[in-house]
Amino acid sequence: MRLPGFAQAYGATLPIVMFSLFLSLMGLVVFSVLISLINNTMRSRIDALRKGDTQVLERNHVLLLGWSNKIFSVLKQLARLQPGVKVVVLAPRDIDMMQEQLRVAGIQHEDIRIILRSGTPSNHGELDRVAVAKASGVIVLATDADDSETIKTIVLLTSRQDWDGEPPVLTSEIALERNYELACIAARKRLHIISSSRIISKVIVQTVRNPGLADVYSEIYAPSGNSIYVQSITGCVDRPMAEIAYGLTNAIPIGIAWHEKRDNAVRHAAGLNLEPEYELAKDEQLVLLALELPINYSRPDQLPTSHIYQEGGSVPHVPGHVLLIGWTDMLHDILQELDAHSLSGTEVIILSEKGAEQAKQQITAHQTDSFKNLALGFREGDAVMQSAYTDIDISSFQSIVVLADQTDDKVDADTRTLRVLLRLSEILKPLETQPHTLAELLDENNRALLVGLSVDDIVVSPEVVSAQLAQISQQEVLAPIYRELLSAGGVEISLRPAGDYVQLNTDCCFNDLIYASQQKMEIALGLCLAQLDGKVLLNPPRNTIWQLEENDKVVVLAQQVYQ
Repeated sequence: MRLPGFAQAYGATLPIVMFSLFLSLMGLVVFSVLISLINNTMRSRIDALRKGDTQVLERNHVLLLGWSNKIFSVLKQLARLQPGVKVVVLAPRDIDMMQEQLRVAGIQHEDIRIILRSGTPSNHGELDRVAVAKASGVIVLATDADDSETIKTIVLLTSRQDWDGEPPVLTSEIALERNYELACIAARKRLHIISSSRIISKVIVQTVRNPGLADVYSEIYAPSGNSIYVQSITGCVDRPMAEIAYGLTNAIPIGIAWHEKRDNAVRHAAGLNLEPEYELAKDEQLVLLALELPINYSRPDQLPTSHIYQEGGSVPHVPGHVLLIGWTDMLHDILQELDAHSLSGTEVIILSEKGAEQAKQQITAHQTDSFKNLALGFREGDAVMQSAYTDIDISSFQSIVVLADQTDDKVDADTRTLRVLLRLSEILKPLETQPHTLAELLDENNRALLVGLSVDDIVVSPEVVSAQLAQISQQEVLAPIYRELLSAGGVEISLRPAGDYVQLNTDCCFNDLIYASQQKMEIALGLCLAQLDGKVLLNPPRNTIWQLEENDKVVVLAQQVYQ
């Protein structure tokens, strides 16, 4: 049968027409299936990206393993140290949650590119998925209370041999000091270990001994302000450190750094607070405290002297009566550090919500030897409430430390610290002599909340640790410098009375302080001026003239003195 009109127009029979119709329908079906496949593939791809399941194709990136409150300050440090840096984050967290927390922290305003992946850092396959072999640096954050996951990740990283070129700079945080030795064994001298409890406890105790020191640490570890640099400077080779100190017009030499070969690998080493007669060798670099680069050197014709140099010296100690408020996992490390710097008979009272017997047992459980200089007392109570202070003579304390207490997961630690300080401000208001008050915060953004609460020093503990993690990942040579700066029995930054160095109420410039500190085998870093409300001036201009008074302090780098 024919269709006369269709056949006349197209010359097609009915079977051909039906076959053409079938092909058209099949084409529509195939096209629909193809569109569906493309749509499902795109959706699966988007879901995989959202879940963080895809392979990372980057190279020369910084790999951040783990998730904690320190990650935000690490990212900010990296963005300011190396603008535009690529950072891959691998953490056992939901991608949406990580994105939201980064948004709240304001990371989107930083000059940094962040790639998020969800997974377990202590898994070999997961490390391959985030291109660990092609990274320029790897930072491991402590994410659990006992450091078990961190140590597993360290073992995986240090056992790898399949690096794409030079191995990246490996840096890891360890939360508790008691795990430090085990982490060092796992690191096999291939990874830098940062003990956050050691660093924070030392900074807290040093600030108890030296009111005002928290501002010094904040500036040194911040990406802006005076920081530590390692440089080779023409003209300084074979010159003594005393001469170099006067010849540098915008920096302070605090030591030297050099490279040494061990086990077929190049290692960095450093020495701080060298004697003034030490001559810089050709293969050594200067460790400098400076505001910025470049650093100017002009060899002096002769070494200056000071006619206002003052003999005498004093060593800061922990006050005789200290109140610690709150409970933290690193409390034992803080007590050990307090014991090392205290005079015999120093009394430390711990006010927390733990029962006195339970608190005593937890402290004793971590001890191998009893404290030599501390007498511990325990008080149970909620430090936010007035009733917690009924049996405490608050006027007897020379120093009060409010710790970031995270024992209650339902209460933000900084919010609790603020409430405790509000209560203390009312209790301390009637006292004629105010104790030195130190507060530990976990978030730099909360610093402004403490204005007007008579807080003398604020230690933002994650900032100090994060600064070291980020800076070492970018400049490996800083690792031995920070290790020396915060090691037991090494050197320390200290605030000493100005009258120990120069005559008071007399015209004085920074060269006078350089000379005076050299006579004591110390290095002058700056000033803390009472007339400027305790403002710290590091690496001040050499031509400024002051008349220092009794309450002014000199910031020095000096050998630690233990009793």
